Amino acid sequence: MTVSEDVLAAGQQVSTAAPEAIGDALNAALNRFIGNRLTAGGGQIVDLAGATSDQFASIVHTNPAANGPIQAPSDSVAAVIDVHDDLTLENLRQSYRRIANAKSLTKTPVPEGETRTNVTLGVVWAAQTALLLEAITDEIASLNQQTASTLWPDMIVVGTAIINYAVQFPSEPISGDYLPPAEGATATSAPAVYIVSVMRPTGAFTFNKMLSYLLAHLGVFSPGDDAARPNFAEVSEGVPPTAVTLHGYQYNLRGDLVPVPRQFYNDRYLSPRPFLVESEHGEPLAAIQYLPWADGAAILLHGKLPLEGLLVFFGPKVVGRGRVIRLKEGQISYVLPVTEVDFGAWLNRIQQQSNMIVKQDPGHFIVQKLADEGASSPYMARIFIGVLHLRDQIYTDPTKRSSFDAPYDYVTSALSSTRDSARKIAALWNDHQSKVASGNIAKIDGGGNIHVQENIDRDLRSEIETFLNAATRCLKTGMQNIARELGANIGFLFQQKDSFEKGIAALQATDPDLAAYLQQTRIWSEPMLKSRIDLEHGTWVLPRTGYAAENGAVKATEPTVAGKPASEFVDFTFDRLCCFVEELSSHCLRRKMPGSVTLTEIPLANRVSEVPERFRIALENGGQPTWRIAFHESRFENT
Repeated sequence: MTVSEDVLAAGQQVSTAAPEAIGDALNAALNRFIGNRLTAGGGQIVDLAGATSDQFASIVHTNPAANGPIQAPSDSVAAVIDVHDDLTLENLRQSYRRIANAKSLTKTPVPEGETRTNVTLGVVWAAQTALLLEAITDEIASLNQQTASTLWPDMIVVGTAIINYAVQFPSEPISGDYLPPAEGATATSAPAVYIVSVMRPTGAFTFNKMLSYLLAHLGVFSPGDDAARPNFAEVSEGVPPTAVTLHGYQYNLRGDLVPVPRQFYNDRYLSPRPFLVESEHGEPLAAIQYLPWADGAAILLHGKLPLEGLLVFFGPKVVGRGRVIRLKEGQISYVLPVTEVDFGAWLNRIQQQSNMIVKQDPGHFIVQKLADEGASSPYMARIFIGVLHLRDQIYTDPTKRSSFDAPYDYVTSALSSTRDSARKIAALWNDHQSKVASGNIAKIDGGGNIHVQENIDRDLRSEIETFLNAATRCLKTGMQNIARELGANIGFLFQQKDSFEKGIAALQATDPDLAAYLQQTRIWSEPMLKSRIDLEHGTWVLPRTGYAAENGAVKATEPTVAGKPASEFVDFTFDRLCCFVEELSSHCLRRKMPGSVTLTEIPLANRVSEVPERFRIALENGGQPTWRIAFHESRFENT
């Protein structure tokens, strides 16, 4: 039996324990793996000043094991675990406060020169909950706003899922779990790293994940006992690697974790252009970027030069803060008390006091307006931002996204052309109809003849042709390519009735939801596609505008497409097309996600007004209902 399998079996005993015995079962399991110098048991903590903690079901400490409740000296405590059978918002808040209090108890500082920590790890363990995992994470985020980051709980275990914090460096994926740093470690020099809360679908390996995290902490809390403990990496073998990112934090100059401002999230932040450092002979040496960071900044460098050596050009301003982290590609400084003006002066000093040449990257970004609205528009938030967020879950390597991005760019370009044309058609008709009704351009003479001084038929016909062509490109070419890229074949949607019915029958065996959806799609898409084919083959043209005398005035009758007034037809078709693009893309992306991850639909009233995305990533066992593709008649903006 491997170490991981042994831990898995121990975890199953904890998960099947009766509610009143969870704490004892957890301690028994922990005591098998945490080494000879540590023990786990229920009790409370007493600090150097005599202050005490609340009672905890499990305290991991270095004191000898004792029968009955313990009173562990604060210096001996490595971790506390607050146990619940059923987690509610109220007992979550209680656990948060209890752990914060335990973490705040006085401890003897670690002697200078010793590479260990005296920090108390805080874990909430719950066998089950009726809460949505997102409700738990949102509550934790709210409590974090009111609490110093050194006092936050480090992990929430809920049934078969875990919520904890992970480390992510700029421009890189999540690199691993976040362990709280030693006391005071970030007070004068904090790393420029994102600390993100994540949900993990750990399943049967929940105890493995929790124990692995605890063992990593014990390795720096009680380093001399490593040989008596299993390796944390071996314990975590088999733990699903999937993690859903939630809230983001970053260190400020005081070493406190604070929320990352919304404007610096990936969907809205454009990093500044780098400056290039070259030798006097023009040899490229480095590219350097200034990154705003909480109340300071960080310096990101790609290239040959050691960033540490360059930071000295800042002078006294960065004394004691000039540490550097080496990334997979590049180097990044710790958080520095510098502004963009300081950054410019620093680059000048590098050039003046060395033989290196500094110049701005001659390349440039093209920031192009996509539409007349921003991310607060449902169209932009859902068709552009939302779908691409889902794409990121499948195509985690940015260099491999072009196979999706190229056909999706085609889709959104055609869809936006369809939108523009629909708006022009509506404006043309409404303006003309209004002028006819008012008598400005239409009169009835004495003989009852109607005289109209404006003709919009040519313009309407031109725009209808543009609309039908763009809508067909979006639906038939673009979305068929997107589906193919994501492993779905919808080509039969555009074929004759017999082929369509055979395709639906085959699809019902593998994806009945999509089969039912495409049957309804056929109803609205077929008239559009037929109109376009008939127009192309010369068997149909948009009828001319009709005029009739009614109650002494002229009334204009709108030309029809597929039996509907033209402006109504394009409005309806564009709305259906928007729904189809979002829903088919999201459905196919969801099918490619790991088995423990799914999509859930955010209720319309709960969507963030800044970016009202419709879907978000969720864990299958997190309590949120999984979104399933289904046809609906509600309009795009009301869905």
